[in-house]
Formats: sequence, C-alpha cells, structure tokens
Amino acid sequence: MYPRKIKSFCSLLFLLLTFFMSAAQAQTAKKPGTSTSTSTSERLTLIRERGAIIVGVKTDYPPFGMLDENGVPEGFEHDLAADIARRLGVQLRKVSVSGSNRLQKLQEGVIDLVLATTGDTAERRQIVTMIEPNYYASGVTLFMPPTANIKDWADTRGHLVCATQGSYFNRIMQQRYLMELQMYNNARDAKLAVKDGRCIGYLFDNTAVINDLANPEWKGYKAPLPPTLSTPWAMAISKSEKGTEFENMLADIVADWHRSGFLQEREKAWGIPPSKFLADTHVLWQKNDSDNASFCRRLPDGNWRAECRNQVFLTSTDVGGLAQLGLWLNEATGINLTLVYDSFDRSQFFYGLLVTLALTALCISCSLLLGWAGAVFAESRIWLLSATARLLGTIGRMTPPLLCMYLLLFGIGAILSESVGIALPAFGVVVFCLSVYTGAGVMTALLDAATAYRLQHGEFRLRFANTSLIARLASGSVTASLINVSKATMMASAVAVPELLSATTSIINERGNVGVMMNALLLTFLLIIFAVVRLIRQLEQKILARLA
Repeated sequence: MYPRKIKSFCSLLFLLLTFFMSAAQAQTAKKPGTSTSTSTSERLTLIRERGAIIVGVKTDYPPFGMLDENGVPEGFEHDLAADIARRLGVQLRKVSVSGSNRLQKLQEGVIDLVLATTGDTAERRQIVTMIEPNYYASGVTLFMPPTANIKDWADTRGHLVCATQGSYFNRIMQQRYLMELQMYNNARDAKLAVKDGRCIGYLFDNTAVINDLANPEWKGYKAPLPPTLSTPWAMAISKSEKGTEFENMLADIVADWHRSGFLQEREKAWGIPPSKFLADTHVLWQKNDSDNASFCRRLPDGNWRAECRNQVFLTSTDVGGLAQLGLWLNEATGINLTLVYDSFDRSQFFYGLLVTLALTALCISCSLLLGWAGAVFAESRIWLLSATARLLGTIGRMTPPLLCMYLLLFGIGAILSESVGIALPAFGVVVFCLSVYTGAGVMTALLDAATAYRLQHGEFRLRFANTSLIARLASGSVTASLINVSKATMMASAVAVPELLSATTSIINERGNVGVMMNALLLTFLLIIFAVVRLIRQLEQKILARLA
C-alpha cells in the first residue's frame, strides 16, 4: 500500500515541477532579450574630446585610497584608475569622494566613473550602472577597543555603534542586530569616537579594518567578530550609460584584470591579505570550454555567462533548470527560497539535513541501547548494580540535555583541553547527552512495563532474553520518547553543530528571508518526524508480529 502512495506522490510532484518549469519558460519567452548591439556613449565621446577621464576615488580608506607623505593620492583603486586611463589613451584626473557623496557626484556629472570601494547592491543599481564583473569583495566587521567584551554579533543588541554615512550595510545591520548607529562623515572620526569610548566599536568593511589593526596607532585594538554580509565591489557609471560602449569597454577591462592576475598583483603590492574572492574569480575567468574557448565570454545577448556574473542579480531569463524555477518563483510571487536557485545555500541546507538525519539515527539507536541495558541492570539481583543503574537513570531524566551539553563542552571540555589537550567533539557530546536523557525515559518505560507484567503474572525479572514479554506493554511510551529525541536534535545548533536549524539560521543571516526559510525548516522537520514515526511504527508492528 505504501509503495503505491509514494509512487502517486512522486508522480504528483513531477507534474507540479513540470507545470512550474513550463510557466517559467513561458515567462522567459515573453521577455525580450537584450540587443547584441551597443549604443553610442555620450560620456565616452566627452572623455575622448576632453582627453582625460575623471574618476571619483577615496583618500581616507587605506590601502585602497589614501594620501602619501606629500599629500599625493595613491592606493589599490588609484592603480586601477590609472590602468583604465592608459587603456583608453587619455589622461587621468582624480576627484576625492566619500561614501556619502560618491554617487551624487556621478549623477551630477562631476565625474565620469566611481571607483571608490562601492558595494554592488540592488538599491544602487536603481540609480547608477554597476559594471560587471565585480573587481573586489569585502564583508562587515566591528573594529573594537582592547577592553571590549563583545563576543558575538547578537551581543551588539541595544549598544551604540559608530558607522559612516553612505555605507550599504548600515540599515541591514541595524535591522538584523537591533544595534543603535551613530553616524560620522568619515572613517577617521568614527575610529576616534571608538577611542574616546563614545561607542562600543566601528562598523566597517573588514578589508579596511585589517589594515587599521596593522597600524601601530591602533595597537591592541581588535576585530574578533567573523565578517558578515560579504558583498562584491563594482565600478559605477551614470544610469544613462547602461548598454553603451562605455559600459562594455569597462566590463572588458575588469574581465582582463581577472584573467591576467593584475588585481592580485596590485593586492600584493599594497600589502593587502590575499582575497579568496580574487583567487576564485581569477581561476574562473581563466577557465576554458572543451573547444578551448573562454568559459567566461559574452553570450549573443551581450551579457556575460550566468556563472561569471554576480549571482545575486541573476533573473529567470539568465539561467535554466532548477535555478530558473527558483528565480521565477521569487520574481512572480516574492517567495525568496534561495536554496532552490543558489547552489551554496542549497548545499549548506542539505548538509544540515544530513547532519540532522545522522543525529536522529544515532540518538534513536543509542537511546534504545542505553534504555534497554539500564532497565536490565536495574532489575538485576545484584543490589549495587541495580542501585547504580536506577541512580544514573534518575540523573539522566532530571538533567536537561542542553545543560548537559554546556557542562561537557564548556566545563569538563575546557578542563580537558587545558590540562591534556583533548577537545571533546561537539557532535559526539550532543549524541551522548540526548541519548542519555532519552535512554533514561526508555528505561523507565521498560521498568514500568516489567512492573505491570509482574502484577499479572507473578515473579518476573527483566533480562536481555525475555524483553519480548513486555515489548507490547512498553511500545507506546518507548515510541513517544524516540519521536521526542528526533525533535530535540535542533538543540545541537546551540553548541555549533551544523545541523538543519544552524544551516537555516546561517542562510537567514546572509539573505534576510526569515519567513520563507523558517517555513521551509518547519516543513522539512514535519517530513522528518513523519518519516521517523512511520519507520518506528512499521518496525514496531513487525517486531510485535514476530513475537506473537
């Protein structure tokens, strides 16, 4: 009966997927493709007539943009601007910009190009043209004084944090962690505010913070929180230059930087720690197809291949297969189920699912073994063995699993690590604590069943060999305990085991799609519990039938 139901369910699921794929393809067909021809660029014409390109750069963000001893602007991005001018065959003029005015100067026409640590975000794409591929990437961290006691992003809740105006991450971080932001016009003032104790830390790009920490002026300062909100950087030109020769020319220059390793050379020259983004992108843009053609090349519609673009801004018209379905669902309904179209989120979620299933299987097995052995030893004629088993069972039932995990990992585990160098594995600790707690419940159920059997049949002591006699009496309580331990596996996230809840929380922190991912988590756990209940019921029926 069940195989037929499963087959029917799979057929229905296949039909639904076919319907959604057809709808997505129809949606794609309705949208006209981008023309392969490029329009003339008024800005590029002006640059050539002028004989110079005016680039907005930073001078307060070392080593990407700063002033040398003689007040001459220099830095990583200044080198990039110089290379663009060289390739265009014109002179370079620099205009110092800040995070709060760089895009405004571009819109006003004061500058031709912004090359100033500008994060590539959806909001900015609404007002300017961002050049793809991106040329760098950074995350967000917290620059803190030596006395700071912030150990996790959640600890920043309600605290006053310094920030600079115009940073793309200000609003997101404030909403996500409920911190209070105090705005400054530049990084220098914000860091001085931290030094004076006016805020607990300075919220800024981790690339700049790493450079600050190497400066003797900030000796003892730290940035212990892991970088979050990793965002690629992009050059920006006027919104009206979208699809023009100017955009394509700049995009081709950045692509060549990635292929040649120019960006990594400049990174090394300025003493910047090697960027994983640059390393991965360099490998990608050097890759060739089987016909020895460049993998990252322009398609007939004029766009780069989807695999070589900023994945955040892909649409259902750019991809196919499962990714197209997920993106179409987001575009049509607003349901941002990233694990459907984003391979990293999908692998993270399913790895968490595998960890949860492994925890469930091990906890159920160990709980049964511990409960069975504990019940048999508790029924022993040897008083010391019986008393010890009952005492351990009582302690196991009375000790909350989460308390047990913290005690072993951060109490006993810390002592073992400091004294003998042994680190207790978090996964094993979770299995042990949940199994002991649930095993004590199984043990109690078996002992209660043995007592009930004695009332009906007289003298009886539970042994490994005669457990079958009380199996039917204990089955209900044992099954309930095993189902409960399946639900309790979510506690593992509290001690950094990357199970399903931990993976879901990580995706939410990066994507902000709380409602969608929490519903996905709920549905997944319902399916897991349903499968566990079915499996246990079937095993129970087979065992009881064989015993009968």
